[in-house]
Amino acid sequence: MAAQLGRKAGKREVLACLLGAADLPGGAWVVLDERTWRTGVAGPSTPWGERARQAGSMTAWRSFRDETAERWAWNQVTPLASAEDARGALAEIGKRGVPNLSAKVQLVSERDVDIEPFVGASAVWAREQQSHGRDGAGVALMLAGAVDNWLTVLSLSGTPAWDWQSASQLAALQAVRLSTGGPT
Repeated sequence: MAAQLGRKAGKREVLACLLGAADLPGGAWVVLDERTWRTGVAGPSTPWGERARQAGSMTAWRSFRDETAERWAWNQVTPLASAEDARGALAEIGKRGVPNLSAKVQLVSERDVDIEPFVGASAVWAREQQSHGRDGAGVALMLAGAVDNWLTVLSLSGTPAWDWQSASQLAALQAVRLSTGGPT
């Protein structure tokens, strides 16, 4: 809670680095929500998180819904103190996820996926989750990467199902945003 309160210097700049609705393929995408919080304040303490906190890092997150299909997406970016810290945060990403409490599905299985780094990433982590809900079976893809001193995370779900090639293309577009400081 403390990470979200108070004045947050750099909020606009980090939000500008996130993908926008126009970046998502097909459909009529709308922004559902976006948030920022102070990096390194919430969750278990880590050396990389402490360095980010001391540097005044802001994490930004944005979620989307496709108005023409049952599809969702969200992305998150976190500037860290160094490229080494970004790789350290990436190594822990699978343990630091927060469940989607508004999802009306039950997790059936999940597995980490070996995937080549997307353009701009020095390392990646990928996970596929199988779920079941009132509309049947579903799949969610999560792709995270270390891009210079940034950690970026992308989550895609819904029908028609996303594929890893689309996830990698969106993550590469996110990497370009991080290297240019905003929309291209």
